[in-house]
Amino acid sequence: MLGMTLGFSLMLAVFWIFRGAAISRVDKGFRVGQLFSAAAYSLGHGGNDAQKTMGIITAVLIAGGFLGTAADGKMPEPPLWVILSAHTAIALGTLTGGWRIVKTMGSKIAKLQPVGGFCAETAGAITLALATHFGIPVSTTHTITGAIVGVGSTKRLSAVKWGVAGKIVWAWVLTIPMAGLIAAVCYFMILGINKIVG
Repeated sequence: MLGMTLGFSLMLAVFWIFRGAAISRVDKGFRVGQLFSAAAYSLGHGGNDAQKTMGIITAVLIAGGFLGTAADGKMPEPPLWVILSAHTAIALGTLTGGWRIVKTMGSKIAKLQPVGGFCAETAGAITLALATHFGIPVSTTHTITGAIVGVGSTKRLSAVKWGVAGKIVWAWVLTIPMAGLIAAVCYFMILGINKIVG
């Protein structure tokens, strides 16, 4: 919701600021601006998503007895190899499989011009920065989707392909219960194997 509100607000502000400017000139400026907004969003992506991955791996290492808790009983800092692995996995995942997601986000939810892309990326980056600052794990996909919907809605509501946005929302809704169900099945399978072997 924050990404959508920020995207909507930024787009309205940009429309108002550049209301008398030539479209071609504005687009050219925002093409350059997108280099910075995309970089800021990428930093937010690594800062939030990689942290979640590192936290899970560190918790598994502690549960398995491979890593001890800190003297005060708190979770220790993740080992360097965990940090590097998490960031490498995020970078490689984005490099190899990210283009299909980019295509969906950039053209299938709403058609974005450079100004819209800049506003959506900036709104997503701000949302991720705030979430990371307050230690709130969020999905980068959720933040950018909300921002794109917000930006697209400034033109007209029909500019947003609500069917595609609805599918993404269903994926969000189903992710947590399905992940929990799969984890429970895996847990009981391993428990059963351990009893048989053990």
